[in-house]
Amino acid sequence: MAHPYTPSGGWQPAWLPLFRRAGRVYVALDRDATDRAIALARTFGTRGRVLIPPEGLGPKGDLNDWLRVGAKGDLAEFRSILERALATSPTPWALQIERLPPDLAPWDLEDHPGVRDLLCELGHQGALSRDAHLRRLAERCGIALATLQEAARELLQGTDAEL
Repeated sequence: MAHPYTPSGGWQPAWLPLFRRAGRVYVALDRDATDRAIALARTFGTRGRVLIPPEGLGPKGDLNDWLRVGAKGDLAEFRSILERALATSPTPWALQIERLPPDLAPWDLEDHPGVRDLLCELGHQGALSRDAHLRRLAERCGIALATLQEAARELLQGTDAEL
């Protein structure tokens, strides 16, 4: 069977069933493809995580340079780099929250592109995942957790009514 991901062909949605039994799915792309990695990790729901090459590799952050070249051929070092990356890989929603503009005012959240979608997606998650992400958003934006929970509930009810 062919490997599910080919750099020239990209991800194919037909491959999704190949990952149905995986407890965690890590998406690793070059640093300049972080938006694509976030979108792909979302397809796996709360099992998806994003591995991002470090800033020290520059804006493009080549994945091969990070893992293969960074280990300098030392298998133990390669394993160490990979284990640290896996242990610290965020969910796509946590990464989206981290990437919000630092000067985003709390009263601009509803108008910010992506925040409404984020709240709606979080509303569809289980209580633990939803509240962990909403807590992170609350800390990041200075909004009460209860307010964000209410907003996610309202958006969820609105999208369910549309279906």
